[in-house]
Amino acid sequence: MACTGPQKRDEPVNLVPETMNTTPDYWCTWGAQNFAADTVSLLNSLALGGHSVTAGYVTEQWVFGPGGWSDALAENLRQDLILLFDVGWDVPAGEMFEDARWKLGSLEVAEDKFPSCQGTREERLVKLDSLVQDHGWKGTGLWLPSQAFNEAEPWMALSEDDTRTFYQNAARDCRDAGIAYWKIDYGSRGGDVAFRSMITATAEEFAPGLLVEHGRGSGPLNDEECPWDTDNFHGTGLYASWDDGKVLEAAVDIAKVSHVLRTYDITQQLSIPTTLDRVTQVLDVLSGTDSKVIVNCEDEPYMAAALGCAIGVMRHPDMIYREGYDYDPFRFKYRMDEVVRAVRWHRIAPAWGAGESRMNLDTVILHDSWLFKPGDTWANWVTGREVIQAAHARVARGMELPEVVADGDPPFVICSRHPNGAVAVATLPRVSSEKQIFVPLADVTIQLDDPKVPIGVFGHFASLRIEFQQPVQPRDLRIVGQDLASETAVDITSRVRIHPEYLLIPGEVISKTGLLAATKGDLSEPGMVMQIYFRNDE
Repeated sequence: MACTGPQKRDEPVNLVPETMNTTPDYWCTWGAQNFAADTVSLLNSLALGGHSVTAGYVTEQWVFGPGGWSDALAENLRQDLILLFDVGWDVPAGEMFEDARWKLGSLEVAEDKFPSCQGTREERLVKLDSLVQDHGWKGTGLWLPSQAFNEAEPWMALSEDDTRTFYQNAARDCRDAGIAYWKIDYGSRGGDVAFRSMITATAEEFAPGLLVEHGRGSGPLNDEECPWDTDNFHGTGLYASWDDGKVLEAAVDIAKVSHVLRTYDITQQLSIPTTLDRVTQVLDVLSGTDSKVIVNCEDEPYMAAALGCAIGVMRHPDMIYREGYDYDPFRFKYRMDEVVRAVRWHRIAPAWGAGESRMNLDTVILHDSWLFKPGDTWANWVTGREVIQAAHARVARGMELPEVVADGDPPFVICSRHPNGAVAVATLPRVSSEKQIFVPLADVTIQLDDPKVPIGVFGHFASLRIEFQQPVQPRDLRIVGQDLASETAVDITSRVRIHPEYLLIPGEVISKTGLLAATKGDLSEPGMVMQIYFRNDE
């Protein structure tokens, strides 16, 4: 896939297509429900006070009212994202369900919370989708529990026919209302793969095009203690070691009956190694198969861009910071630009199926750590402990591993070649109890089969070397780069070392170019797309 160059060399070029992002990326209300509403919600979340309180914040006023969550997100972000309503959108105000989960999952918009959405279930869904579309979003997503409405524990289960009928009717109503996405977790049948498979198959039959996301309801730390997860853990920090491989096996089984697999909850401090290891292990097991399932890597935009995954954005610019509660050390409310860049990269290289590319994983494992203090995390059972999470130092999907040279600790370095030819590479920060969050610089080398494809570059580098399969004439090349958050590329030819066998891009060129459109005060790392033009083609 080659971007079209300008007709004349002095004409401006936009390397980002104007077409809508087709990847099922979404912004989910869950993060805002917990951390961007008020201190009651925030403190309830950090104290594991139950989901009923959090559910109460999914209302028309909070989402769409004056100064609401929707309008606080930039228009150029909303247009590429599904707006996904999490737990609470179909639960009447004040409803408590911790001991009565059968109250969840009616798929009927709560009229008292969304006064603009009255009528039958289908009519309410139509009006909800209209609200979403009117506020500039790509589509509407809905959270469902992994159980049918009015179904509690197995001894109160509905009959198989009644359950199937419930989902058939729900799928029809969502189809007719234009609903784009179902996110399924929680509930009493989360571990029932056959049940999840039935939901996906029913959606395919009665609502073609409706995407169904499933995820194993795991604890937030790989191979670590969690009150509701397996008690067979070893403290290695590795996903494949958790419950002697059974956790990974369960995730893959769920992936096989899903359109999208969510890698599930994390801690903010250790999200990168936790999520990276989950993503790479699932992709590795499924690589080379015919699996079309897309992996959703939660709120890790550059990881998603560099490995062909979907993004489940949780952050929000109105997140509340309270003294003594360092639950967001990365300051994600000031890192909205990187979400814009990642979803716009998906216009160039959409997320693709887990089985459609081969994985290459480094034999070297990097270990990150965090000493959790009071107020650091909602996973408060780890407070006072140092926890280790680990992942492969280098990961490549559909291409060879990058070469990485660093003084001291290296970053995680990940890359991929999209089925359409586009190539992406990213460096990811590290965390440790001693250094906290740090961004090592490395000299990175990748191989490029086709010099005319778009190249996505994310993060900070000491340098990036791009090696060609066939020699080129340096005088024939022109190199342009574009902050993915901008609309215009700039010529960087004079700042790039061009050799017949490779390009060498200094790290400062990547940082400057990839932040040209940075929002004032935004802390996001660089994200750019590069294009090599041959002068005789212009």
